[in-house]
Amino acid sequence: DIQICPLDGDVWIATSAGITRYSVKTDSWRHYTREDGLPEDQASSLTFDSFGNLIVGTQCHGLSFFNRDTGGKYRVVKKVSAPFRFGPDNCSPVPLMPRGEGLPSDLVNHVLIASDNTIYAATNAGIVWSKNGGATWQYLRGLNYADKVKGLYGGAPKEWQEVSAQEMAQLLPEDHITCLAEDPTTGMILFGTRLKGIGVFDPLQEQYVGDLNSYWKTNDRFIRAIVPLSDRRVSFGCYLGGFTTIDPKKQLKSLARKSGIVKSNRQTSNRQINTVATKNFPPHPSVIKPPTLEEIKAMQAKLELLNEPLPTPYAGYLGEDWKTQGDWTGRTAKNWTILCAAASPLDQKIIFSEDVYRVSGFIGPNATPDDCIRRWCHWIKTDNPRSLWNPLNGYRRQTEWDDHGEAYPWAKDGPDLWTHIQIKHEGTFRVGFYFFNKDGHGGANRMRDYCIEVYPCDKQRDGKTLGTQYSKVWKEYSMDAEMQTRKIVPLVKSRMRDFWGGCYKQFVVTGPANYYIKVDRNYCFNVAFSAVMIVRLTGTPVFDEAAGIPWVNPYRYDPPPFPEHVEEGNEWQIISFWNTLENQYNKCDNIELQGKYRTAVYQAATGIAHQTDDATQIAKSLKWRLNQWDEEQRKEWLTIMKQAFDYHYNNNESLRNSIIEQKDGPPKFFLERKN
Repeated sequence: DIQICPLDGDVWIATSAGITRYSVKTDSWRHYTREDGLPEDQASSLTFDSFGNLIVGTQCHGLSFFNRDTGGKYRVVKKVSAPFRFGPDNCSPVPLMPRGEGLPSDLVNHVLIASDNTIYAATNAGIVWSKNGGATWQYLRGLNYADKVKGLYGGAPKEWQEVSAQEMAQLLPEDHITCLAEDPTTGMILFGTRLKGIGVFDPLQEQYVGDLNSYWKTNDRFIRAIVPLSDRRVSFGCYLGGFTTIDPKKQLKSLARKSGIVKSNRQTSNRQINTVATKNFPPHPSVIKPPTLEEIKAMQAKLELLNEPLPTPYAGYLGEDWKTQGDWTGRTAKNWTILCAAASPLDQKIIFSEDVYRVSGFIGPNATPDDCIRRWCHWIKTDNPRSLWNPLNGYRRQTEWDDHGEAYPWAKDGPDLWTHIQIKHEGTFRVGFYFFNKDGHGGANRMRDYCIEVYPCDKQRDGKTLGTQYSKVWKEYSMDAEMQTRKIVPLVKSRMRDFWGGCYKQFVVTGPANYYIKVDRNYCFNVAFSAVMIVRLTGTPVFDEAAGIPWVNPYRYDPPPFPEHVEEGNEWQIISFWNTLENQYNKCDNIELQGKYRTAVYQAATGIAHQTDDATQIAKSLKWRLNQWDEEQRKEWLTIMKQAFDYHYNNNESLRNSIIEQKDGPPKFFLERKN
């Protein structure tokens, strides 16, 4: 999202790495992240009140309120969030009733302050609003709320009842609200949905009063943005349906008259309604200035003061990687990876052994009795750069685990895709999941929107491996996961949406410990991801870890080294700062700083890269380490991967025979076993 502060014209940008403010007056940039009090870095939407105070909607942690002081500085003063679970025995991820108080969901898609200073938020469970500056909240949900209650694991609670037909008529057409806007003439609130187009919410009667879907011919009803124009028309954008402008003012006036808004001589505050009729746009900004040597020193000093070790178990959100895509080998993972279904119906474990980690996948228990995790191979061989490279095959293959959610109604809670991870040794580890929505621009696939939650697992697993056959083994895991995680708040949660470009979601965990990681279907088409990757960050490696990625050796793929014997100064300070970042993963409060500080060290390096050969080498090394790919790196990576494959193909008869067998279908041993 991008918004302009009404007091000073500063431009604010919401991203998945926090919030960035561009100051028009000083032509400078300022970043706000978890270090500054945000509950998470994934910001989805921004809105300002008439005093310049800022409200931030986050992807999965509710709302944050920033107050502005007289000097124009901002600080977080309040956070508003929903309960983690609702209903008896925490049976539901969303409320059981269509109206109520508080936030119905922490998944905020858009925020809006109307001209009467009412705060609105669009969530995955309806619209929520506050008329007293965020002190109290009310929500209204969609017609599909009842189907969601009936779709809970175990069904609807015994005492639950649907509301009357009269109350149902007031509900929104669906739960998933994507965006909001205020009609400047009538004050009616326009909202976008995932399946039902544009609806109209009456702010006086606090109910749904109609839609605007008859104004355009396309069948696409997935609305992503709504903008009221100064001439009282409305423009909106769809996901696939393009950009459209309509003229609904007669219908909106009629709805407002019935509501009583016009008769009540509605008064608006002096707050300007955002429209496209803005005359004084800010000038084109200068590029972000790299941090100074003193700023780098201050950040490093803050890191070095962290001395409390992380507890075990622990999980924190590290961030996203959208640039690596399918070129994971030696970069996103260096010693342990499961390529989901890469030998479908089997997985391919790119590991030496399971002496350090063990990973099992399964679906949740809210499924038919004979259902289980699905292992799909969609493209046996592809050049799509977003599909993962397979070092055993020497090419890319598009495969994935799938919760089989496509076989169930969207209103069903689950089945969901679960992973049990056992970390057997001490240390700090990065756990990554790779998501690529290969058909994400089509039909129901574009509506995939997942919640990712990491929980401690208090039951030590017995080491059984989940087979591909229908068995009772996965159900044991499934029931454990469902019952344990209902009782506790997750250690960390994140969200994955709009991932057609391919994205790694990365978490930091500690060991030895067991974890359940739930990728929640979140009432969409299904859950699917392509890989689970684990990398040791701190602690003493065991032999298997130190050996590197199987099937890549003896060819090494390491980052360009830092120059040796660097004298004290900017270059030395950048290397020292980087080493501190690498060594502090196991300290409390470190995870909140990593993303912001890694950006800073890279900006500092690129800012001086032209000055000396050493500075150029430092910038090149950090570019590699931070996965800021360029074309030269892509070519080098592919050359090494092909060399490694040729070496193992020519020197490993069993690998060669396996590849020959797979050219025309599944491995021969699987067909024999199946027969």
